[in-house]
Amino acid sequence: MERLKWLSIPVAAAYVVLGVWAFLSGLDEGSSSTQDFFEGLVGILFWLALSLGCIWYGEELGEGLVGARYGLISSASPGWAVQLMGWVFLLLPGVLALWF
Repeated sequence: MERLKWLSIPVAAAYVVLGVWAFLSGLDEGSSSTQDFFEGLVGILFWLALSLGCIWYGEELGEGLVGARYGLISSASPGWAVQLMGWVFLLLPGVLALWF
């Protein structure tokens, strides 16, 4: 399971590199602005932080919400399920980009 955590780092780095490349190629066409780049970068970084947080800290996040206010969560989530959702979040933009 530790290998999967370390595998998430190059996947996240590939998203950042592809995002910067897409912005730089868009500058040649004159269709992108610096504001668009920073808005996209903030969105990418937020998405990656959420995904990597679920992958790297799945056990802690699964146990951390037990006994939440109003009793909506009655038992701990298994750590593997939180990590799986982190992988879904991480890979979903790439799968959608390849699909379309």
